[in-house]
Amino acid sequence: MHPHRTGLPSPATPPQSVLAFAFVVAAACAAAACDKKPDTPPEAPPAASASASSAPSTAPSASSAPSATPDATPAGDAASQSASDAATAAAAPSTAATGKTPTPAPTASGPKTYTCGTKPLPDCPLQAWMKAHANPPMAAGDTPGLGDVFDQMVNLGPPGYTNWASISRDGAKAAKLGKLDGAKAACRSCHDQYKAKYRLAFRDRKI
Repeated sequence: MHPHRTGLPSPATPPQSVLAFAFVVAAACAAAACDKKPDTPPEAPPAASASASSAPSTAPSASSAPSATPDATPAGDAASQSASDAATAAAAPSTAATGKTPTPAPTASGPKTYTCGTKPLPDCPLQAWMKAHANPPMAAGDTPGLGDVFDQMVNLGPPGYTNWASISRDGAKAAKLGKLDGAKAACRSCHDQYKAKYRLAFRDRKI
């Protein structure tokens, strides 16, 4: 019977807001149940290919490998140089094979030939001067005359004979003092220093 018709009180009905909330909760639970997946094991680490790709490569690349072309050039040059050296050594005369040493080329210069000095050649200029001027007072013991001869001899020395003049002055001094032995010592000193040298270089020098 209809409650309004019977006069009995109608059963209590839940408010609509409660129903709406219940509906939302039910929908959320259903969505959560659908989204939930069974537990799955963790994924395995990347394959060895990944490790291999990250590891440094020990094999040298073709671009980084040293080229053989530059090395070939020095080797070729060394071979050419060796061949050239061998050819030069073969062409050069070997003193070891012949057992002879090269003979030096003769020089044009040699001892000077003089036309004076030793008999039968005539006396050289200084030789003739000494015989004419120094020998007579020396043989006679004429020390004053010998002193004059030494004074003249001061200027007879050739260039470079630095002691010639001083020896002549020493002889002149000794002779003028009457010291014949001192004058003779001056003659010996001059001969020891310059006689052989003078004969080789200035034998024909004019006085």
